[in-house]
Amino acid sequence: MKLKEIIRNNMEDIIKLREKLSDNAELSFQEFKTSKIVKDYLEKLDIQTQTVFNTGVVGVLNSGDSCIAIRADMDGLPVNGVSHACGHDYHMAVALGCALVLKEIGFKKCVKFIFQPAEEDTGGAAPMIKEGVLKSPDVAYIIGFHIWPNVEVGKIEVTSGPSMGSVDDFYITFNGKGGHAAMPNLCKNPIYPSIDFIQSMNTKIHTENNPLNSCVLTFSSMNVGNAPNVIADCANLSGTFRTFDNELRAKIKEDIKSLSSLCAKKYNCEVDVRIKDGYPPVVSDKVLTDKFISASKSILGEENVLGLEKTFAAEDFAFFAEKIPSVHFRLGIYDGCRGKSPLHATDFDASDEALYYGIYTTVNFILSMENELT
Repeated sequence: MKLKEIIRNNMEDIIKLREKLSDNAELSFQEFKTSKIVKDYLEKLDIQTQTVFNTGVVGVLNSGDSCIAIRADMDGLPVNGVSHACGHDYHMAVALGCALVLKEIGFKKCVKFIFQPAEEDTGGAAPMIKEGVLKSPDVAYIIGFHIWPNVEVGKIEVTSGPSMGSVDDFYITFNGKGGHAAMPNLCKNPIYPSIDFIQSMNTKIHTENNPLNSCVLTFSSMNVGNAPNVIADCANLSGTFRTFDNELRAKIKEDIKSLSSLCAKKYNCEVDVRIKDGYPPVVSDKVLTDKFISASKSILGEENVLGLEKTFAAEDFAFFAEKIPSVHFRLGIYDGCRGKSPLHATDFDASDEALYYGIYTTVNFILSMENELT
C-alpha cells in the first residue's frame, strides 16, 4: 500500500516529465536535449550519472558488486515532424519514475538506469555494451519493456523465450551486359537471375524450414532498366528477413549468398551481395521471467498478467538480453479512448495511467529481487 501511495502522490510530476520529454523529441543520435532532461532529473534525485555512447545516459543508485538494471530507449521518429510515436517518452518516464520511487522508499541495493539512444536507427545498445555499460557495477539482471497498443491499462503481456524477431536487410546486384532488346543473344540480361533467385529463395524458405520455426523473408524492391527496348547492365534487389532463431538466421544469410551466386552463374552474370546485420531476436530468460510473472501476478492479479504473441518487429534490447538474464514485457496503454492506434502511426497516443502501472510493476519486481543482489 505504501508503494502504491508513493507512486500516486508523484503521478502529476511524472506525467509532466513525460510531456516534457515528448515536447523535446529528437531523432536517433541527436538526443542532446533529451539526454540533459534525463541527467538533470537523476542528479536532482542525487543519483550519480555519466554519459555513455555520445547521448546515452547511465544513472546508478547506491553501490554494490552487482546490480539490476532498467533500460529505456530515448529517440523519436520522423512522424509529425519529430515525435515519440513509438512511446519512448513513456519508457523514459517509467524508468525515471522508478528511480524516484526507489529513492523515496530508501531502497538500499544497487540499481542501474540505462537510457539508450538510437533504437529506431542502427541501435545504441551494442555500442553502449562495448563502452562498458554492463560493468562497474556488473549488471546481473536487466528489465526492459515496451508500451503496447490495444492492451488495456493495468494489464501487461510477458512470456519467456523469444518475443520479438531478429532483423537483417539484404542488398543484391546482379551484373550482366546490357544492349538492344532486339538482340538479346548479345546481352546478359540481369532480370533473369533476379527472377530466378526470388522464386528459388522463396521456395527454399518454405520447403527447408520447419514450419513451426517461423520466419519472414520479403523482397521489397527491384530496380532494373527504364525502357522497353533496352536491356539493362544490372538489376538491384533489396529486402529483409526476420526470425526468432539465431541458427535459422545464420542459415538464411548463407542461403542468400550461395543461391544468388548459383543463379548468377546460370545466366552468365555476376552478383554482389551485401547483408546488413541488424538486431538479434529478443529472448527473455525463463528463470527470471518466471520470477517476474509471479511477482506481477501478486500485485496486478493473475487475470492482468497475460501471455504475449510474438512479433517480427525488432528491438535492440536484444543485445542486452544476449549478454545477461533479462525480462522484456509489454505495458498496456489502451483506456477505451487512447492507446488504440499502432506504434509509429501519425495518430499514435497512449494513456498516462500506463505510467503508474509501469512503475508499480517494475519497482515491485526489483523489490522482489532484493535478496539476489549483493
